[in-house]
Amino acid sequence: MAGLRLGVDLGGTKIYAVALNSGGAVVGSAKSETPRGASVEETAPVLRCTAERAVAAADTKWSSVRRVGIAMPGVVDPLTFRVKGAHNLGWNDVPARDVFAKAFRKKVSLGNDVDCGTLAEAVAGVAKGAGCVIGFFVGTGLGGGIVLDGKLHSGSHGLAGEFGHTILRKNGRLCTCGRKGCLEAYCSKVALSAKLDKLVNAKGEKTILTEMMGDDFSRLKSSKLRKAYRKGDKLVVKLLDEMAYNLGLGTASVAAVIDPDCVVYGGGVIEALGEELMPSIKKGFAAALFSLDPSSIPLRVSSLGDDAVAIGAALLTE
Repeated sequence: MAGLRLGVDLGGTKIYAVALNSGGAVVGSAKSETPRGASVEETAPVLRCTAERAVAAADTKWSSVRRVGIAMPGVVDPLTFRVKGAHNLGWNDVPARDVFAKAFRKKVSLGNDVDCGTLAEAVAGVAKGAGCVIGFFVGTGLGGGIVLDGKLHSGSHGLAGEFGHTILRKNGRLCTCGRKGCLEAYCSKVALSAKLDKLVNAKGEKTILTEMMGDDFSRLKSSKLRKAYRKGDKLVVKLLDEMAYNLGLGTASVAAVIDPDCVVYGGGVIEALGEELMPSIKKGFAAALFSLDPSSIPLRVSSLGDDAVAIGAALLTE
C-alpha cells in the first residue's frame, strides 16, 4: 500500500494510532493505555508498539511508513519541538520529538493534540470548508485549536489555542497547571473526577457511578458518564450540564477575540454525550456572547470522533 501515513494520539489515559492510505481513509488502528507516571523515554516504546499494531491492521509493513505524526497534550515549541506543560503526563520541557524519532526510527512531526483534532475537522470533518475554525476537545483535560484558511495557527511560542488555560473564575478551582480558575478546572474529566470525589466521598452524595466503578474516580471513563447521564443520575446530570454551560461561557470569550466561522467540540466526553450536552453549551454561549446573534456562529459536534486527533497528527506529515 503506497503512501501510508501514520498518526498517533498520545492522551492522558490512552494512546490511539491510525494508518491512513493515500486517499486519507483510515485503514488500520490500534489502542493502548498510556503508562501512568512514565517518562517520555518510557512512553516512547509503547507508542511505537501501538503504531506497529495499527500498521499491521492495515495489512502492510512497517517499512512502508515514511513519516509519523504524533499529537500530545502539551505546548509544542515550534522551533525546538520540545514539549512544555504536558501536565496530564507529568512532563515539562522534554525533548519529545527527538526521543520519539529515535524510538520510531522515522522522521517524526509533533503537534498539540487539539490543534491536530481541529485541523482534522477543518480539513476532512464537520467544519470542512470553513475559513476560520476553533476547536474545544474535552477529555482528560481541555484543549483548544485554531485553524485559519486550512492551516494551523499555533502562535510564535506554540501557545495559541490553549483555551483550557484561560481564566473562567478569579481564584477559582485549582487546575493541573498550578493556577486557579482555569477553564480546564471546570470542563474536563480531571475536573469531574475531583468534583465527584468531593461530593461522593467527602459529602456523601449518591451516584450510580459507584455501582459501576466503586469510589475511585481517578480513572473516570466517558462511557460510564454516558451511561449514568442517560439513566438520569441526578448528580451526574447536574455536573455535566454545569460543565457544558461553563464550556459555552468559555467559547463565547474566545469568539469575542477570534470571531470564528465555526466552532467544533470533540474529545471523549463530547463523543459520548455531545448532542445531549449541546443545549447547555449553547445556553452558556448565548449568555456570554458579545454583540453577535448566537445563531451566526455554528456550534458543531466533531464528526470524526475518536479518530480526529490521530488523523490530524497524520496530516502533520504532509
